[in-house]
Amino acid sequence: MSTKTIAVESSVYDRLAGEKHESESFTKVIARLLNTAAAAHTGGSIAAALADLRPLSEGEAQQMLTVVQESRAGEKWERHDLR
Repeated sequence: MSTKTIAVESSVYDRLAGEKHESESFTKVIARLLNTAAAAHTGGSIAAALADLRPLSEGEAQQMLTVVQESRAGEKWERHDLR
């Protein structure tokens, strides 16, 4: 395995050190953070986050539908009912 030396500002080093787990190398910290960032906004990560939420109440669902309908009212493109 080859290695490269990089320079980082001390504030970045401090943040990396704060993320570092016991006995974890900085290489592993960086790799873990990059992997987390790469997967942060996938459909799977969003679905996983939503899976822990309680379902909307009937009132909350109606309120959300009203907001969406009001938002769509001013739009000029063709709409389709998605219900």
